Amino acid sequence: MRITPSIIAVFSLLVWAPSLGFAKEKAAKAEAEPPPAATPLNECGCYRDAKDQCHCNKGKKLKCECEGDCEPAGCEEQRRKKQEQDAAAALKRIQQNDKKGQAAARAAQAKKDKEKAAEEAKKKAEGGDSRWK
Repeated sequence: MRITPSIIAVFSLLVWAPSLGFAKEKAAKAEAEPPPAATPLNECGCYRDAKDQCHCNKGKKLKCECEGDCEPAGCEEQRRKKQEQDAAAALKRIQQNDKKGQAAARAAQAKKDKEKAAEEAKKKAEGGDSRWK
């Protein structure tokens, strides 16, 4: 009694396993052979088929110069990362310029304070306020 379900399970695995493997091989073969091109290759090494789907040559080094057109996978991500890096570099430049401007402002204020202190010291040396003389 217990043997019957086991035999049925093993038998079904033997019958269905090869057919599942064949389906995987067929799918892999279909992916390996891209459909014929309906449009010529663009600068990126990609083309569109009759169903307007984008396909790229895998053997060649692909470029990301076809924004908005058929381009390799990952180009949008590369473009986004580059924009983030450019934004970070611009922010860093702005912060450095801010620091330089603040340092210059502090130096100018220190110079004004020094001149004012020197002027007050000169007035004291002359005898105090000139209006009481």
